[in-house]
Amino acid sequence: MKQISKVVSTFALLTTLSAPFAQAQSVTSYGANSHVQVNQLARYDSKTSFGESGTEIVSYDAANQQAYSINGALNALDILDMSQLTQGQLPLKKRIFLKDLGVEGSDITSVAVNKKYHYIAVSIPAKEKTDNGIVAFLDKDGQLISKVTVGALPDMLTFTHDSKKLIVANEGEPNDDYTINPEGSISAIHVNKTGKIKQSDTKTVRFTEKTIPSNVRQLGRNAHESFLNLEPEYVTVDDNNKFAYITIQERNAIAKFDLKKDQIVQVKSLGYKSYQEHTIDVSDKDKKINMKNYPLLGMYQPDGIAHMTVKGKTYLLTANEGDSQDYKGYSEETRIADIADQFDLNSEYLRSTSLEVLKDNKGLGRLKTTTSQNFVNKDGKFTVPVTFGGRSFSILNANDMNLIYDSGSDFEKITAMADKDAFNSQQETIGKIDFDSRSDDKGPEPESVVTGEINGKTYAFIGLERVGGIMVYDVTNPKQPVFETYFKANDNGDISPEGLTFIDAKHSPTKQPLLLASHEMSGTIAVYALSSK
Repeated sequence: MKQISKVVSTFALLTTLSAPFAQAQSVTSYGANSHVQVNQLARYDSKTSFGESGTEIVSYDAANQQAYSINGALNALDILDMSQLTQGQLPLKKRIFLKDLGVEGSDITSVAVNKKYHYIAVSIPAKEKTDNGIVAFLDKDGQLISKVTVGALPDMLTFTHDSKKLIVANEGEPNDDYTINPEGSISAIHVNKTGKIKQSDTKTVRFTEKTIPSNVRQLGRNAHESFLNLEPEYVTVDDNNKFAYITIQERNAIAKFDLKKDQIVQVKSLGYKSYQEHTIDVSDKDKKINMKNYPLLGMYQPDGIAHMTVKGKTYLLTANEGDSQDYKGYSEETRIADIADQFDLNSEYLRSTSLEVLKDNKGLGRLKTTTSQNFVNKDGKFTVPVTFGGRSFSILNANDMNLIYDSGSDFEKITAMADKDAFNSQQETIGKIDFDSRSDDKGPEPESVVTGEINGKTYAFIGLERVGGIMVYDVTNPKQPVFETYFKANDNGDISPEGLTFIDAKHSPTKQPLLLASHEMSGTIAVYALSSK
């Protein structure tokens, strides 16, 4: 952290790179002495309404030079032509509507490419999200090959690197009344070269109580609900195809899945970060950047997860977005001020804190907290406030899933200097940035993370859903990452990066490393050319 702080203290506008094609936009990169150069090469606009998720997740097939983009606004899959990037174009080749696939469902949530056999898989929740969902296998042109049933609400899927299996995270969210709450699960689908997959090739694995350690935070009104609220979110597979790692976001945990045995072998609690050690902005009512220390713990609660291999060891990288259960039938969300009298002011964390501090809406009182947490004394009072999300990215040793690095408060510190007008902001309408409006919630909300190699160095790219830009860190040494740059489109045309895809130089249509960033709010995909000096 000291190393990063030195970078922030010398923060400066590095350069403005004008995109050479009309379809792209200019990009501003921030960071002193950055080795990474970024240029927006091309751009796709789904032409959907703002805020309707016209682009969400994007995947790339090098053999056919096609990208596949989830279009949530139209319940469709957009097939994009990546062969024309050198002319600054990313045109739509074909749009496949869910209704035309002959598969009943409510949405398409994710897409993955089988890189050996060059067909794709898409996840499709049922019309009633609490029912079992579908995974459909399509050819390169979007024609249905086969389909299988998986668990409730399949949210993300990925093929193993040997193209022999597809791993699906079935989130299993409850209905809004909280009367139906399906189990979260993980599906392992044995695939083949044709994509003609049978139901017998599919194994859906559920959690068992013995795999859930007591330090995984409780969530729900009772132990049974808490067990049901294990909701798999995002998947990464190690390079040896031995294990898949799946984020359990709301429960602040990661599951380890044995790919040979097709079973969940471990669920690991990620623990908490202390805001007595790190600073945080906690209120949207003071209308200023106000980073301070507080008697407060933060759950990491990662959404996106990626991996990298360094000297034979596997490391996990997480984007610590944060999330909560907030339904009509049950909600864990409240503000610290609203339950101030439920805290034990004699506890170790709060003994130097007054009731007035806990009620201050221009300070700690405004912050969203959970009523479903493990820090409770014998009288049922909370001994410390706990908030949602780490506002950071982390690196873990995959072997034991122990934390070896966290970026701490860097994202808020960096954006405060690089793009202060958009600090902890959201943009719900075009051209209107609500400064400081997310400080009371989850701050910049790091959503997704990918890794990629440029000129022999490994970099992590972390998309900030609310602020809208992308952080870049040199993670060649996973124990000592170095901040490189933070970049975003100048005119805010690309808003809310949801999914990131790195394409290495070998498989790139331009023979240079590329980053695809799909933006949920604006319904656009930016293609960034990357280089290092």
